[in-house]
Amino acid sequence: MISIRNLTKSYGGHTVLNRVSAEFRAGRVSYLLGPNGAGKTTLFKCLAGLETHTGTVEFDGRPLADVREHVFPVFDDCALYPHLSGFENLHFLLGRKTLWEDVRTVADGVLDRATLRKPARALSYGQRKKLYTVGLLLARPSYVVLDELANGLDYDSLQWLRASLAQLKQDSVVVASGHQFDFYDRVADDVFAVSENGLSKLDFNHAAGDRLEDAYLAHHAHGPR
Repeated sequence: MISIRNLTKSYGGHTVLNRVSAEFRAGRVSYLLGPNGAGKTTLFKCLAGLETHTGTVEFDGRPLADVREHVFPVFDDCALYPHLSGFENLHFLLGRKTLWEDVRTVADGVLDRATLRKPARALSYGQRKKLYTVGLLLARPSYVVLDELANGLDYDSLQWLRASLAQLKQDSVVVASGHQFDFYDRVADDVFAVSENGLSKLDFNHAAGDRLEDAYLAHHAHGPR
């Protein structure tokens, strides 16, 4: 579980997140919805230790410093070393040499060997996303933070990603955000809304017919002003 208590983040005089609290549980995908600029990426950076903040963030009762190697954030830009190959970038992501046989176990047909031999600067936006996802699946981290991971992926890759997340969440805490509601409708277990500097858990049940688009529009229209 990732537990957030009274987290506040400000830039100068502008408060982005104000005393937000939440619990993201293992075995479930916690999905954050909200408009651009609401603070989703800022919250994720706080979870990953990339932004300072007040309040506390604990990972199964422990501070980030104790579990850092088990936290795997993926941001929309998927920053890679541009002059290194896909294989070499996986080595840096995982801290160990990665072989083609390793990649095939999690992504057979998604990325080919020739693509992984190219320098990262030659990869498309979608290919970089796939490469990071391969690293994520091979790492099998305990805590996963995914910011706009589904952006830039084609239909087949999205199906692979959906199945991968279903497998990954069995042993991990997964927190995700993105605007592809059709995709996350079948991925999200718990839904949180980020707006007006706050974070609130919504009553959402996809099996009962709830849809993220409706939840977003309702919260956007009737949320705090």
